[in-house]
Amino acid sequence: MSLAPDTHTDARTPPVCDPFTVRCTTSHSIEEHVHQLQGWDLRYDQIDSGRFEGRFTDIRLPGMQLFAETTARRVRQRGTLLPDSCGIGAMLQGRGALSINGVQTGTGTLLMCNATELDICTPPDCTVAGVVVDAHELQEAVESMSDLGLRPEPDTLLAMTSPEAALAPWRGMLLSAIEAAMQRPQCLHEPAARQRLRDDLLLTLVDAMAGAYRHDGLQRIDSRKRFVDRACELVLARPDEPPSLYEVCRRVGASPRKLGYCFQDTLGVSPGRYLKAIRLNAARRDLSRDEGPNLSVYEVAARWGFWHFGHFSADYKKLFAELPSETLRRARARQAH
Repeated sequence: MSLAPDTHTDARTPPVCDPFTVRCTTSHSIEEHVHQLQGWDLRYDQIDSGRFEGRFTDIRLPGMQLFAETTARRVRQRGTLLPDSCGIGAMLQGRGALSINGVQTGTGTLLMCNATELDICTPPDCTVAGVVVDAHELQEAVESMSDLGLRPEPDTLLAMTSPEAALAPWRGMLLSAIEAAMQRPQCLHEPAARQRLRDDLLLTLVDAMAGAYRHDGLQRIDSRKRFVDRACELVLARPDEPPSLYEVCRRVGASPRKLGYCFQDTLGVSPGRYLKAIRLNAARRDLSRDEGPNLSVYEVAARWGFWHFGHFSADYKKLFAELPSETLRRARARQAH
């Protein structure tokens, strides 16, 4: 799905406090992609194998951000958006379901996050688009329309299934606004035009939210996700001596079959595959940081419990489509510039 011209910009972009900024970035590694998420505090782990390709469109208006993100690989995203903000988005496409807090959703679902932590697993070839607005402004808007019955309380995470007749106008308005901002940014330099765009987006958004069915279960941590999180904690607590899958099952209190169901439903992969993937992602982050001229691939591999270097290199290349030495070499070249 093409959302904007293929324009690449790097991190040297206008600060987010500017009244109107437009960025469209493309990336070929997960760490480069995360670097483009200005103001968002999110950590990404790549779960399935293959070269990462990402795209992030970021439009900042006074009091509102429009965004569209495309990721080619299955990715787990954890963290928070901008402070004192409320994010509302929807998956536009993807090869499978999107999982949030362990609950699977599809393209007909609006997701609203109000200053709470996100834990999202996106499918391969996924595009998510939405808006981030001032939380107080949104709350005042919906409370002024008493017939809507909406109360976006602080620290809330909601999934709302909207009728297509209500969701389509907001989705169309959002994509049209992104396209216009990318192709004709001069149209939005006028304050009156920006204000009308914000009002139109909020109007169609509130209407879509008003006609939606709310899934209250997202606010509670799904029981399957508890097993997944506990298993991940055990592995990351001892990176240089990761527990066996048998030990993980015993300590989280789940049989291998049950743990397998939990991981498959929550993240779309088996426990063994995911637990190895998070250690490989951690190793990649260390290599990408380049802690100094004495850092070696061997040291990083051992730090994350990979005692067989040949297996580590093969697994790393299978997941990220490049050797660990290539990641380190690219990080050093970046530092040199």
